[in-house]
Amino acid sequence: MATIKEVANYAKVSVATVSRAINGNGYVKQETRKKIEEAIQALNYKPNEVARALNMKTSKMLGLLLPDMSNPFFTVVARGVEDKAMERGYHIMIGNGAMDETKECNYLSMFKVNQCSGVIASQLSTAHAFNQLQTLNTPYVLIDRVYEGAACVEADHIQGGRLQAKTILEGGATSVLLLHQNLDYTSFKARFDAAKKVLTEARCHVVTLEEEHLNAETFVAHIQREAIDSVICSNDVMAFKVMKWLNNHGLAVPEAVQVIGYDDISFASMFIPSLTTVRQPAYALGQYAAQQMIDELEGIAPKTSKKLKVEIVHRSSTRRLKQ
Repeated sequence: MATIKEVANYAKVSVATVSRAINGNGYVKQETRKKIEEAIQALNYKPNEVARALNMKTSKMLGLLLPDMSNPFFTVVARGVEDKAMERGYHIMIGNGAMDETKECNYLSMFKVNQCSGVIASQLSTAHAFNQLQTLNTPYVLIDRVYEGAACVEADHIQGGRLQAKTILEGGATSVLLLHQNLDYTSFKARFDAAKKVLTEARCHVVTLEEEHLNAETFVAHIQREAIDSVICSNDVMAFKVMKWLNNHGLAVPEAVQVIGYDDISFASMFIPSLTTVRQPAYALGQYAAQQMIDELEGIAPKTSKKLKVEIVHRSSTRRLKQ
């Protein structure tokens, strides 16, 4: 079995440089890193991961903390993270925080005990939970949570909100129910504000409601009292619920009320009527988050942020009026 010294001799670099490249604990030029990788492959060198973990008090394990694994959107995000991590030789430890501070903090503690090299997280429920993440003293990348100085991968939610509003306006919307989740979260607020601005500029009547405690009776009461003809939902799961409530009360979608979602999860095309929605690149979000994390750990790239495009997917839950 090849040794690290043999790898260094093959690549014509020092043992210390090889160690930095393998352990990700210092900067190594891309050209030099490529030589080392070629040497490792040529000699079939396999570093002792257990010894590395004990020496560095870290491992080739990444913690992934998501807010709601029952939502298919986050399942796809997780798959993107896992696929990219495994491609780069890392493994994933997944936690379902369920937007519960205690669970989130417990998972963060578990990541620390298991010496995770870094953490990828989305939508921590409280400032305390985010402070716990910061006190781990390990690199972290956020998905759809923007904090100054933090690495973040997010979708363009301003554009997403605009697309939701413009799509229902194209379907003849005049009175709109704009549903939202907790507006303390930057992603929800960005799309909410953008949609509301477009609707207001179009002189639509706009009613806003938070989704968390919304039930069928309250929803239908607003539909009837405000003569609502269009509903914008914060995600596809809520849109499915809305369409069920409308159907149960004899309100046809999209003839009486049009509905638009957000995410484009796999079930969106399977419902009858199929759901018009804004497609978030869930898999790509996961892949970019993992890539950003590993590049930072391995000294390939500094901490950065990335914003991905979204697009509208027209289906049967909205009207398409002839121009």
